[in-house]
Amino acid sequence: MLDLPRLLYFKNKNAYSASQAEMRYRAIPGKRQTDAGEEPILTVEIWPGPWTIEYTDPALRARQVFPLTEEGLEAARGWIHSVYDADPDRWASAPSILDCEPWTPPAAEQEEGQG
Repeated sequence: MLDLPRLLYFKNKNAYSASQAEMRYRAIPGKRQTDAGEEPILTVEIWPGPWTIEYTDPALRARQVFPLTEEGLEAARGWIHSVYDADPDRWASAPSILDCEPWTPPAAEQEEGQG
């Protein structure tokens, strides 16, 4: 069973990264504008190992945004659990860092970002 007790530490406004088998995840607190003003949020991202999120193909990443409340933290924890539990074999069979290369964007995307 996936244990996520540290997800509660987001109240101190620090990002948190962790892994379970080869499932990597991070949660980043922030704010978003709403009609009622600013709302504190927690953005949670999940991706397969062995690389950091920046070196993992975007097609393999998942992202959800939750309110930064007790209920939102519970929902984030539940979402991470559900992603892991939906396909535990996927997370157990990621390649070794020694057997694969990090993802890099195609050349056209790199040129667009520099222009």
